[in-house]
Amino acid sequence: MNSSWKKANNRKPANSRKSITPSQALGLLEKNGCSRDVIAHSRAVSRQAVKIARQLEKKGHKIDVDFIRTAGLLHDIGRGRTHGIRHGIEGGLILKDFPKYARVCKRHLGAGIDRKEAKKLGLPQGDYIPRTLEEKIIAHADNMVEGSKVVPIGKTINAYEEKMGKDHPATRRVVRLSAYIKKMAEENMV
Repeated sequence: MNSSWKKANNRKPANSRKSITPSQALGLLEKNGCSRDVIAHSRAVSRQAVKIARQLEKKGHKIDVDFIRTAGLLHDIGRGRTHGIRHGIEGGLILKDFPKYARVCKRHLGAGIDRKEAKKLGLPQGDYIPRTLEEKIIAHADNMVEGSKVVPIGKTINAYEEKMGKDHPATRRVVRLSAYIKKMAEENMV
């Protein structure tokens, strides 16, 4: 990466624009050892993320729905290596030649993981909070899919509260992300 990218942060390296088609994504999931259950989950997350994106588009928000469709399929590709918290990091490594997709893998867990929590969890130093609207939509859709079935976000929030407590940062992030997506769906940008 050249130094002007680091300084100005206004030009993307060529490989950040690489795209993956949905059929290529499914092939990558299989090639990287993802089980049928993981693939079924990934398909459901992709469908839910596209549904959310379409709702937001109707309100005038600009969203890359094609990217969401494919990145939604790939968000759990790291589960071919591990089912632990590191699956996001592993997915990022698998997709390192496709930076936008790699970031979705790293940032989709719950509603993201901040630096402090990442350190506690033994993850590489970094901030794994979804930043783009597309990343937020995929993380939210993942929170709404249990196995391959869509569930109310309240069920996921209740599970976080029971497991970690209502005031745990991860629980609060899931609640905030849900509220953010809901607000976006109510705003009329047209």
